[in-house]
Amino acid sequence: MFGYIVPSIEVLDADERERYHDVYCGLCRSLGECCGQRCRLALTYDLTFLALLLGSLYEPDECCGQARCAPHPVKPHGFARSECTDYAADVTVALAYYKALDDWQDDRSVRARAFAAMLAGPYRDVRVRNPRICEAVDAGMADIGALEQAAFAAAAPEADAAQPAPDAAANRFGALMGELFVYRPDDYWADDLRRLGARLGKFVYVMDAAMDFEDDREAGSYNPLVAMNARPEDTHDSLKVLMGGVAEAFERLPLERDLHLMRSVVYAGVWQKYNTQQSDKEKRRG
Repeated sequence: MFGYIVPSIEVLDADERERYHDVYCGLCRSLGECCGQRCRLALTYDLTFLALLLGSLYEPDECCGQARCAPHPVKPHGFARSECTDYAADVTVALAYYKALDDWQDDRSVRARAFAAMLAGPYRDVRVRNPRICEAVDAGMADIGALEQAAFAAAAPEADAAQPAPDAAANRFGALMGELFVYRPDDYWADDLRRLGARLGKFVYVMDAAMDFEDDREAGSYNPLVAMNARPEDTHDSLKVLMGGVAEAFERLPLERDLHLMRSVVYAGVWQKYNTQQSDKEKRRG
């Protein structure tokens, strides 16, 4: 994933930091037990937020305890696992599998190809266990790939094809994430979760384009900002508007447990990588 959907640790107290670590470790345990031990390599902070969000909304029973694991064999550490971390584990595998395939196709990364091959079996298991996740990812990534190829074709010399809308791929990624945020499709909260996921997904896509601008321009990889001859700095106001929409959708949900922890993600954590990159640029210019 992208690594943007993380908490702002400095605003959390000791109990909240421990709670976040417990759910993160719970997601890791879900990956190992539901998808296979090798799938723990796909663990990300991004989907920990989804596990926290769904856990706060639906309040399922949690299995909590202290245990050692392969990554931390010396000292026992806390974990909190539930049906929501199990769901987030399936989403993690599906997204990681396609991310690895995308990296292989874009960069011919042998490491990405090997990772995709390792995840192929667990991905098939997720398709059997939770087909809605894989159907959403399959369709979404195929559409995004087609939009990016169309953008490349339209930019070619003497091309007469129409250029897709600059935010078309971002909108499609948002729609994909919206479906993945829906835990129970027929549930009362499905539309609100879909709205939140879609807005957050679009924000992440645009943020990633701004963060990867220089690398994508040099590599010739698709980036909507490069295609528009825009500067990453020009996206700041748009990102603020997009994140305002995320915050509005987030606050509509009746969340109580871990609320301050999740707010640290929505209002501060998502900006950390961007702010660090902009600060580094300013230092180089200075």
